[in-house]
Amino acid sequence: MDYSWLLTNCNLSLLTREVIESCHPFTCGTDGDMDEFFRQDALDYTHFLMGKSYCFRLKDDLTTIVACFTVSNDSIRIYDLPSSRRNAMWKITNREKMLTRYPGVLIGRLAVTEEFGGKGIGSAVLRFIKMWFLDEDNKTGCRFAIVDAKNEPEVLRFYEKNNFVFLFPHEIDEDLYTKPPKDDAERTERIEHPRKLRTRLMFCDLLED
Repeated sequence: MDYSWLLTNCNLSLLTREVIESCHPFTCGTDGDMDEFFRQDALDYTHFLMGKSYCFRLKDDLTTIVACFTVSNDSIRIYDLPSSRRNAMWKITNREKMLTRYPGVLIGRLAVTEEFGGKGIGSAVLRFIKMWFLDEDNKTGCRFAIVDAKNEPEVLRFYEKNNFVFLFPHEIDEDLYTKPPKDDAERTERIEHPRKLRTRLMFCDLLED
């Protein structure tokens, strides 16, 4: 199944309490935390303006959810990046505006129901989101799509297949970026004893995808 199948056979809906209660319980079959999020927590995220969740439902059976995703505003902080990545980011944007931050959309959660898993639906949803934020009617500037992907080979390969690249080639640089050390001693300790990150930051340039 591809992007065109998604648009032809599914309706996009805001994930509301009414939608959740009218549909079969959401389950992706592999991640209980993800199931719980889209069954319950997503509503709180929407209420507190921390993100908005949407779902694709079959046009022929609106009680069947095919996939869910959550998006929110985000940005990439340029001056905190290693010099090689910072220069690469400026090259991507043609140096037209050398900002300290570049706006992006964070794809905070994305999951496909178990019934439709392994059919390319996840890639189709990513494609939809990218096109959604490239649309001229989009109400905010958005140069990048950003994900904080689980640091698991299968998940990382999925995003790489969809033209996402690592914001940091090395985990230690990302660790220091996402959680700045309190002092030089802590910085040295974390460099000498790096930890495995639970997630990895990845991005896709919407104008180049």
